[in-house]
Amino acid sequence: MARLILLGCLVMAVMARPVHAQPIADISEQRSFLFERLAENHYRWTDEVQLSGGTGDAAWEFHADQVDLFSDESRLLAVGNVVFTSDGNRIAADRVEFDTEAQTGTFYEASGSTIIVEDIEPSMFGPREPEMRFWGEIIEKTGPRAYRLTRGGFTSCVQPTPRWEVKATTLMINLDEYAVLRNAVLTVKGVPLFYLPAMYYPIQEDGRATGFLMPTYGASTIRGNSISNAFFWAVNRSHDATVYHDWFTATGQGLGADYQYILGPGSQGNVRTYWLNERETSVLDQFGPGTGETIFPARRSYELRGTAQHRISNALTARGQIDYFSDITVQQTYHTNIYDASNRSRTFGGNVTGSWGSYTLSGTGNFAETFFGATESSLNGAGPRVSFD
Repeated sequence: MARLILLGCLVMAVMARPVHAQPIADISEQRSFLFERLAENHYRWTDEVQLSGGTGDAAWEFHADQVDLFSDESRLLAVGNVVFTSDGNRIAADRVEFDTEAQTGTFYEASGSTIIVEDIEPSMFGPREPEMRFWGEIIEKTGPRAYRLTRGGFTSCVQPTPRWEVKATTLMINLDEYAVLRNAVLTVKGVPLFYLPAMYYPIQEDGRATGFLMPTYGASTIRGNSISNAFFWAVNRSHDATVYHDWFTATGQGLGADYQYILGPGSQGNVRTYWLNERETSVLDQFGPGTGETIFPARRSYELRGTAQHRISNALTARGQIDYFSDITVQQTYHTNIYDASNRSRTFGGNVTGSWGSYTLSGTGNFAETFFGATESSLNGAGPRVSFD
């Protein structure tokens, strides 16, 4: 008899099915192995709970070991292996307090991810990471795409060991816009790199945001220690500009700017200018031990580089380019890439071309100066040359 009773219990356990409770306000779909109504407005789901609510972009879903809902307060409490999903966002937590009407809540010992780029476009540096991961002892969902993290961090690297991550005592993240951090520490492959008492980090969907860029530090024999700052201005989708400032402990400072634009198919351009103000400085044994002292005079110099192409009409196109510097010694002393350091020529020119059936028109002008040392140079070029065939 005991064996029959035991066998019956095993059969009932194997054949058990999730419970589907009666419709409840704020809940569009529900599933669990045990459902209880503990009071008039208090409902409890236990064991492999799945609850859904909201509509459209505001739809949400919970998975947990146990969920309590107080329908008169629109308050939901979830505990045990909690997973929350909504509009491409996913948060896992030990415990959650959630407002089903306002769709705000607090997640404890939580981590999450969100989609920040839906259409991945390749670039010369590889594609942007499609997700951002974040975590914290407490994560507060304060809006549809807004979160506040306490003692947490974030990264857009989705590798098992992120290339970089930022940790902070307090983070305010507005997805697709920005993150504001307090007591932030940037780590690269687990190694702390530097600390900032406050930090603003843009996370726009298109990857372009107006703001200050990460400062850079350097050191060289001639310039001494240096720190460089830059401000990026995303004017609109087709124009942007960057302003630079460099400070050198040994020689002085420099100012620069970049501007690039796209007006349409066949019409785009970019220009870069840099101005350097140096004070007199000396360097000992610049060319090796025993070579003596080298004195660099006080001077001001500049360089201007750019290219442009503009489609005047369906038949006419104008092009121009400039690669000009005011001081050949500055050009060859300070540039760190081989091409610029060895470049002895400054040039500029432009042309206009047109085509109408079997007829073509071309107008060209150019200038080039090649240096042989610091003071000698040769000039060549031509004024406007026009041809029509």
